[in-house]
Amino acid sequence: MEQKLIEQLLKRASGYEQVEEITEYVIDEDGNKRAVKEKRQVKNIPPDVSAIKLYLEQKERESALTTLTDEELESEKMRLIAMLKK
Repeated sequence: MEQKLIEQLLKRASGYEQVEEITEYVIDEDGNKRAVKEKRQVKNIPPDVSAIKLYLEQKERESALTTLTDEELESEKMRLIAMLKK
């Protein structure tokens, strides 16, 4: 789950293209809805500065955690658990 969130964050930070399908309808004389026009459009989603910042902070945090000893990691875990309980 966490990996999926990181992937989505990176996608948002990098920008992406999204295909939108638009269908226009009319109501005929019998009251039935009928599609009259379908259009596909590519929408460009630009990079999001907030997502870039969050992604870089996440990467920095991960690299900082890799340098901690087991005792330091355990201490950090307990600190975070205590913080969540407040």
